Amino acid sequence: HNYSYMWYWIYLARSNLVKTGAEVATSSLPMLGRALLLPQIVLLLYSSLGIAPFDLSFALFIQTFFFVALNKVITAQYFTWYLVLLPLCSDRIRWGSKDVVNALGLLGLSIVVWLGSAFCLEMKGMAVHLQVWLASLLFFGANVNVLRAILSNYVGRSEVKKKTV
Repeated sequence: HNYSYMWYWIYLARSNLVKTGAEVATSSLPMLGRALLLPQIVLLLYSSLGIAPFDLSFALFIQTFFFVALNKVITAQYFTWYLVLLPLCSDRIRWGSKDVVNALGLLGLSIVVWLGSAFCLEMKGMAVHLQVWLASLLFFGANVNVLRAILSNYVGRSEVKKKTV
Protein backbone atom coordinates (compact mmCIF):
# COMPACT_ATOMS: atom_id res chain seq x y z
CA HIS A 1 0.00 0.00 0.00
CA ASN A 2 2.86 2.36 -0.84
CA TYR A 3 2.05 4.51 -3.87
CA SER A 4 5.65 5.75 -4.17
CA TYR A 5 7.66 4.69 -7.19
CA MET A 6 10.58 4.05 -4.83
CA TRP A 7 8.91 1.15 -2.99
CA TYR A 8 10.11 -1.43 -5.54
CA TRP A 9 13.71 -0.28 -5.29
CA ILE A 10 13.49 -0.42 -1.48
CA TYR A 11 11.90 -3.88 -1.72
CA LEU A 12 14.69 -5.13 -3.98
CA ALA A 13 17.43 -3.47 -1.88
CA ARG A 14 16.15 -5.17 1.27
CA SER A 15 16.12 -8.47 -0.60
CA ASN A 16 19.77 -7.88 -1.55
CA LEU A 17 20.62 -7.22 2.10
CA VAL A 18 19.59 -10.74 2.91
CA LYS A 19 21.32 -12.29 -0.13
CA THR A 20 24.63 -10.41 -0.31
CA GLY A 21 25.27 -9.14 3.17
CA ALA A 22 24.57 -5.79 4.74
CA GLU A 23 27.91 -4.14 3.93
CA VAL A 24 27.63 -4.62 0.15
CA ALA A 25 23.98 -3.65 -0.32
CA THR A 26 23.93 -0.73 2.09
CA SER A 27 26.95 1.06 0.59
CA SER A 28 24.80 2.62 -2.15
CA LEU A 29 21.76 3.39 0.03
CA PRO A 30 22.99 6.63 1.65
CA MET A 31 24.25 8.07 -1.65
CA LEU A 32 21.03 7.29 -3.50
CA GLY A 33 18.99 8.61 -0.57
CA ARG A 34 20.78 11.95 -0.79
CA ALA A 35 20.43 12.09 -4.57
CA LEU A 36 16.67 11.58 -4.27
CA LEU A 37 16.49 14.73 -2.12
CA LEU A 38 17.81 16.98 -4.92
CA PRO A 39 14.45 17.44 -6.72
CA GLN A 40 12.81 18.27 -3.39
CA ILE A 41 15.48 20.86 -2.59
CA VAL A 42 15.12 22.51 -6.00
CA LEU A 43 11.32 22.66 -5.75
CA LEU A 44 11.48 23.88 -2.16
CA LEU A 45 13.79 26.73 -3.15
CA TYR A 46 11.58 27.63 -6.12
CA SER A 47 8.39 27.71 -4.08
CA SER A 48 10.00 29.44 -1.10
CA LEU A 49 11.72 32.18 -3.06
CA GLY A 50 9.54 32.40 -6.16
CA ILE A 51 6.02 31.89 -4.82
CA ALA A 52 5.90 32.37 -1.03
CA PRO A 53 6.73 36.11 -1.00
CA PHE A 54 3.66 36.71 -3.18
CA ASP A 55 1.23 33.99 -2.08
CA LEU A 56 2.09 32.06 1.08
CA SER A 57 -0.95 29.77 1.10
CA PHE A 58 -0.32 28.67 -2.50
CA ALA A 59 3.37 28.09 -1.72
CA LEU A 60 2.44 25.93 1.28
CA PHE A 61 0.06 23.91 -0.88
CA ILE A 62 2.69 23.43 -3.61
CA GLN A 63 5.41 22.49 -1.11
CA THR A 64 3.18 19.95 0.61
CA PHE A 65 1.95 18.53 -2.70
CA PHE A 66 5.42 17.85 -4.04
CA PHE A 67 6.70 16.68 -0.65
CA VAL A 68 4.03 13.97 -0.74
CA ALA A 69 4.58 13.20 -4.45
CA LEU A 70 8.36 12.82 -4.02
CA ASN A 71 8.23 10.97 -0.71
CA LYS A 72 9.74 7.50 -0.40
CA VAL A 73 6.56 6.30 1.25
CA ILE A 74 3.09 7.45 0.17
CA THR A 75 -0.05 6.02 1.68
CA ALA A 76 -3.61 7.22 1.12
CA GLN A 77 -3.76 9.39 4.24
CA TYR A 78 -0.83 11.46 2.94
CA PHE A 79 -3.18 13.06 0.41
CA THR A 80 -5.00 14.86 3.22
CA TRP A 81 -1.77 16.73 4.00
CA TYR A 82 -2.15 18.88 0.91
CA LEU A 83 -5.90 18.63 0.40
CA VAL A 84 -6.53 20.54 3.66
CA LEU A 85 -4.46 23.43 2.25
CA LEU A 86 -6.32 23.51 -1.06
CA PRO A 87 -9.27 25.68 0.11
CA LEU A 88 -6.78 28.42 1.04
CA CYS A 89 -5.67 28.86 -2.57
CA SER A 90 -8.22 27.12 -4.81
CA ASP A 91 -9.76 30.42 -5.93
CA ARG A 92 -6.49 31.24 -7.71
CA ILE A 93 -6.36 28.10 -9.85
CA ARG A 94 -8.31 27.78 -13.11
CA TRP A 95 -9.86 24.38 -12.35
CA GLY A 96 -12.02 24.41 -15.47
CA SER A 97 -9.12 24.65 -17.91
CA LYS A 98 -8.70 21.70 -20.23
CA ASP A 99 -5.15 21.24 -18.96
CA VAL A 100 -6.17 20.86 -15.30
CA VAL A 101 -9.20 18.68 -16.09
CA ASN A 102 -7.04 16.33 -18.19
CA ALA A 103 -4.33 16.22 -15.51
CA LEU A 104 -6.86 15.36 -12.80
CA GLY A 105 -8.41 12.72 -15.07
CA LEU A 106 -5.00 11.12 -15.59
CA LEU A 107 -4.42 11.21 -11.84
CA GLY A 108 -7.73 9.45 -11.25
CA LEU A 109 -6.90 6.84 -13.87
CA SER A 110 -3.46 6.25 -12.35
CA ILE A 111 -5.04 5.69 -8.93
CA VAL A 112 -7.46 3.13 -10.38
CA VAL A 113 -4.61 1.32 -12.20
CA TRP A 114 -2.49 1.31 -9.04
CA LEU A 115 -5.34 0.06 -6.85
CA GLY A 116 -6.18 -2.70 -9.31
CA SER A 117 -2.61 -3.97 -9.53
CA ALA A 118 -2.05 -3.62 -5.77
CA PHE A 119 -5.25 -5.60 -5.16
CA CYS A 120 -3.88 -8.41 -7.31
CA LEU A 121 -0.60 -8.35 -5.35
CA GLU A 122 -1.89 -7.97 -1.81
CA MET A 123 -5.29 -9.68 -1.87
CA LYS A 124 -4.94 -12.26 -4.62
CA GLY A 125 -1.29 -13.08 -3.90
CA MET A 126 -0.30 -12.73 -7.55
CA ALA A 127 3.33 -11.99 -8.41
CA VAL A 128 2.67 -8.60 -10.02
CA HIS A 129 5.38 -6.58 -8.28
CA LEU A 130 6.60 -5.14 -11.58
CA GLN A 131 3.07 -4.11 -12.61
CA VAL A 132 2.52 -2.36 -9.27
CA TRP A 133 5.83 -0.55 -9.73
CA LEU A 134 4.82 0.52 -13.25
CA ALA A 135 1.49 1.72 -11.83
CA SER A 136 3.49 3.64 -9.20
CA LEU A 137 5.52 5.28 -11.98
CA LEU A 138 2.27 6.23 -13.74
CA PHE A 139 0.95 7.65 -10.46
CA PHE A 140 4.14 9.67 -9.95
CA GLY A 141 4.00 10.98 -13.51
CA ALA A 142 0.35 11.91 -13.06
CA ASN A 143 1.20 13.81 -9.85
CA VAL A 144 3.99 15.72 -11.60
CA ASN A 145 1.54 16.50 -14.40
CA VAL A 146 -1.06 17.79 -11.91
CA LEU A 147 1.58 19.97 -10.28
CA ARG A 148 2.59 21.33 -13.69
CA ALA A 149 -1.04 21.98 -14.65
CA ILE A 150 -1.78 23.75 -11.35
CA LEU A 151 1.33 25.92 -11.65
CA SER A 152 0.54 26.85 -15.25
CA ASN A 153 -3.11 27.65 -14.39
CA TYR A 154 -2.36 29.68 -11.29
CA VAL A 155 -3.69 33.23 -11.67
CA GLY A 156 -2.24 34.90 -8.58
CA ARG A 157 -3.69 37.05 -5.84
CA SER A 158 -3.54 40.34 -7.73
CA GLU A 159 -5.59 39.00 -10.65
CA VAL A 160 -8.21 37.54 -8.30
CA LYS A 161 -8.53 40.89 -6.49
CA LYS A 162 -9.00 42.73 -9.80
CA LYS A 163 -11.90 40.44 -10.75
CA THR A 164 -13.70 40.91 -7.41
CA VAL A 165 -13.33 44.71 -7.30
